[in-house]
Amino acid sequence: MFHPTRLLISGFAIVILMLVTLAFVAFHSSGGGTAEVNREVARQIEKINLINELSTIIHDRTRFMQSMLLHDEEFIEQESLPGFNRLGGAYRETHQRLVPMLAPREREIMNAIDRLDRDISDLNRQVSVLFLNGSRDEASRILLQEVLPKTEPLLLYLSELTQAQRMDLQKALLLATQDAEAGRSQVVIFSIVAVIISLAVTFVAIWYGHKLSGQLQEMNNYLEQKIYERTESLLDTQKELIEDNNELTRMALTDSLTGLSNRMHMNQILHKEFARFERHNQRFGIIMLDIDHFKQVNDSYGHDTGDTVLKKLAKIFEGAIRASDFVARWGGEEFLICCTTIEEGDLLPIAETIRQLVANTDYEPSANITASLGCAAIVKGETIGELLKRADIALYEAKNNGRNQTVVSEFTDISLV
Repeated sequence: MFHPTRLLISGFAIVILMLVTLAFVAFHSSGGGTAEVNREVARQIEKINLINELSTIIHDRTRFMQSMLLHDEEFIEQESLPGFNRLGGAYRETHQRLVPMLAPREREIMNAIDRLDRDISDLNRQVSVLFLNGSRDEASRILLQEVLPKTEPLLLYLSELTQAQRMDLQKALLLATQDAEAGRSQVVIFSIVAVIISLAVTFVAIWYGHKLSGQLQEMNNYLEQKIYERTESLLDTQKELIEDNNELTRMALTDSLTGLSNRMHMNQILHKEFARFERHNQRFGIIMLDIDHFKQVNDSYGHDTGDTVLKKLAKIFEGAIRASDFVARWGGEEFLICCTTIEEGDLLPIAETIRQLVANTDYEPSANITASLGCAAIVKGETIGELLKRADIALYEAKNNGRNQTVVSEFTDISLV
């Protein structure tokens, strides 16, 4: 038989061994749960980084398209295709790494992003071809009316993906907190029992519990900070893109030399006035103005002087028209004024005022400048193209009659009488 003391010692040793074994098992099971949580958190962070890479690529592509408006054809021919290929390759590489990590609901959002991206890529190539062919107005129109409106929802979808990752991270952190609470409970139980048997086991358990809690708290703070920084970065990117789009819109609708509206913007204005005329019968008219012998100014005094004259004329036109009217540089030394809510008889006084201002202004060092003007008011059944043709014919009549005069195209529609 065993000696009682030996039996007691053996039993005591068995109890300690059991407690140590249970504590060891609890330690590793808790550590395994923490490792799983760490892997999930790392996966979510990688997804957020990849989403932000896609957002950056899209932002760079939009800036690249904007820069094309400011460069010549040689830059566009040499850089457009390599630039698109480079950005497209970066997008595909990031996309391939991101898609396998997405949940089913996130893949639906990704499919919508892919459709928009394919549309934008096709439009970007079309814009590049138009630039190379010299169709800058059409290329600008596609950028403003098709590419940029599709870019904003594309970034919104990416923001939606980022928000989804944030929710998943919050779930992972909640799970980590629950695991930590469970681990702490186990540690406390084993610690209480171990205190009776061995203070050493108690100290180890308490030390581990505090260490685990501190690590989880630090991880939580780190992830919250990273999510905040990524969200702020995405918002800043969206704000910069909106500001760039507004500036691009202004550049696309403004003549760079005179600061007046350009031909594309004036066409938009004419279509709006035409629609109002058809709905409410509010007539509008146009004044087509051409500077007489302007080529002689450039030939005699240089193009810099010619540009200065055009800028001065733009100021004259802006000061002479009514607040409700619009003036644009139609092309070269030709300008077009749209007079809203006006009758045919009101065009001549406005045109004559402008003609006299042009003739009486000093354009030092160049010689005196005069202008010929052709006027026309819209009538029922007439298109914008026909209205412009009548004004153009009136302008050439003024030119043929000796220049420095105004001719009004008379066209009476029976339905207006």
